[in-house]
Amino acid sequence: MLQQTQVPRVIPKYRAWIHTFPSWLALSRASQQNVLARWSGLGYNRRALYLRAAAQEIVSHYKGKTPESIETIASLPGFGPYSSRAVLIFAFNKNLVTIDTNIRRVLIHELNLSPRTPLKEIWEIAALALPKGKSRDWHNALMDYATLALPKTPDIKPLSKQTRFKGSLREIRGEIIRSLLSKKFTTVKTISKKMKRAKKDVSRAAQGLKKEHIVHLSGVRISLQKHD
Repeated sequence: MLQQTQVPRVIPKYRAWIHTFPSWLALSRASQQNVLARWSGLGYNRRALYLRAAAQEIVSHYKGKTPESIETIASLPGFGPYSSRAVLIFAFNKNLVTIDTNIRRVLIHELNLSPRTPLKEIWEIAALALPKGKSRDWHNALMDYATLALPKTPDIKPLSKQTRFKGSLREIRGEIIRSLLSKKFTTVKTISKKMKRAKKDVSRAAQGLKKEHIVHLSGVRISLQKHD
């Protein structure tokens, strides 16, 4: 949820999500429509569907309990190196490390590393610095320190840059999904007129959603692709 979305916007969405889907079982049984509705406004709608697919695998193969193997979690839909390790660190306090933009910034700043230090080397350094048995507290502390105490470090450039939402294709994608949550289909023309955006931009946004298997396109008509 926090990917490309500010914390103040995520908090109410997160709370509503947990209230609606308090367990893997509840999420696994949720309709595609309900999952997308609860995720609406966060962007990257495919992640919501990945979470539901992961929930279905966890219920089917692991009796509804979160696996504690990094290889198993990493094999679930939508989980990568960061998220699979983060689950084990924050849920189970496993002796693992994970690196995000803020943790990378803290390690470079506090250990006086070059901002050009390869990420692979930073992972190795992070593993050496980890206090055994305190992984959860350690990562929480690193993130808090980066957010609350670390001065701005303009010389440490993030590896990825948060893109502007207003006026972006992501904004159009979000509107397409919102429209489809209340009706069976919409059209490129309808979205274009509502948002006052060029039809070619709406078409590009719709094509992106199609590639992610979220919508179905029939000419200029757009509808949700069923995953139930």
